[in-house]
Amino acid sequence: MKGLTFGLALVLVLMAAISLQAQEKTATDEKVPVQEMWLKKKEDFKFNIRMMVQLWSLYSMDQEVYNAETGEYEGVDNRLNTNLRRARLLIGGEPYPRLKYSLAMFYDLAGRDLLSSSIGGTNPAQPNFGVWDGFFQYQLTKGSQAAWLTGGWFRPQMQRESITSGWSVNSFEKSMSQNYVRRHLVGTGPGRAAGLNIGGLFQGEKVGLNYNLGVFNPLTTSPLGQTVGREFAPLIAGRAVLYLGDPELTKYKIGYETNFYNKRKGVSLDFNASYQGQTDLFEESLAFGPGMLLNWGPLNLDGEWIFMTRSSTRTSSDGTSRAFDYTSNTGHVRVGYNITVGKYMLEPVFMVMQFNGGETAEEQADASAVGSFSGSEQTYDAGVNLYLDRRNLKLMLHYTWRDGDPGAAGDGARVNQFFSQSGVGAIRRGNWLGLGLHAIF
Repeated sequence: MKGLTFGLALVLVLMAAISLQAQEKTATDEKVPVQEMWLKKKEDFKFNIRMMVQLWSLYSMDQEVYNAETGEYEGVDNRLNTNLRRARLLIGGEPYPRLKYSLAMFYDLAGRDLLSSSIGGTNPAQPNFGVWDGFFQYQLTKGSQAAWLTGGWFRPQMQRESITSGWSVNSFEKSMSQNYVRRHLVGTGPGRAAGLNIGGLFQGEKVGLNYNLGVFNPLTTSPLGQTVGREFAPLIAGRAVLYLGDPELTKYKIGYETNFYNKRKGVSLDFNASYQGQTDLFEESLAFGPGMLLNWGPLNLDGEWIFMTRSSTRTSSDGTSRAFDYTSNTGHVRVGYNITVGKYMLEPVFMVMQFNGGETAEEQADASAVGSFSGSEQTYDAGVNLYLDRRNLKLMLHYTWRDGDPGAAGDGARVNQFFSQSGVGAIRRGNWLGLGLHAIF
């Protein structure tokens, strides 16, 4: 498998090199004047700079923190918290024909209260500023969207919810199913890793195909930190989408939309898969599952279900060695309906999310051994969005409530995202009423 992975990466690089050679004359060609030997930047090249902000004001209710001394959960005061849930500075451009770059800087979670019941960690009193995405894209097939090479720091193309921007989903917060899948793939909530991806788009009149296949090196599978570990195995992740009816994409990109504002009548059917071989944490890791997006005039319906498996061997309490496969699954269903109000658009939305992991003591011990989640969690979101300029400027008013079951692990166990908060420890998440302003300038 390792040889296959290396070969795949080599093929991606060679394809890029061959394409360049086919399109450009070399400096040793005697017919090329000296002044024409080098590629020239596009005459109209300029930096494209944008700001993206999600300003949230939340009222949190029923949040509880576990007290290890008493063995009980203790409630914290309900609270109002205003914070920058997501805040990004984006710089991009196309300096040469067919070559693009994108850099996204972040200062997310500035002002977030750790004991607020919403999702995420926090940013210091003086917020940190860092790199969220950084990648290039090269069009391998001139005049066609059939093949693009992407390289750098970005999300593996696996699971629609993970690779769709928080400004493009129509629930208040993205489905937590993305967090479970991202941590399974690369070990972190942001879900980014360094890698190479080849993808493309084929579009007919009423049928289209979008594909992606990438090789990544997440550095989170070793107790040493910032390494895969002594055992090396890259992550391979891919996705294929069949479009029926109106197309979802007309140009290739690695970000997606949910609402087309009554302009699309079509369905997107996708299948996602990933594989990683032996590391210091597990012997094998897989994820796979289907998804869909239906846009039919004002109706927007999306959903997916992803199965996650890790295999390993551990010593049981009786001293025997046992091979095991630990499996969990997660997904969501979300529906919205656009109502035209004057020159604006109002969208009532409802979403349900589910995570299912091991419930027995043995299953949860297996999960812990391979760094996976267990127990169960549910999230429900109901609200309304007011689009003032599509996703570029919208207001949101939603109520979100969550529930979870720790299984045999019982109280105080941090077995999944419902029962854990970075910087706090074991919790039981509460609910929240949220007012949000999302803006892209």
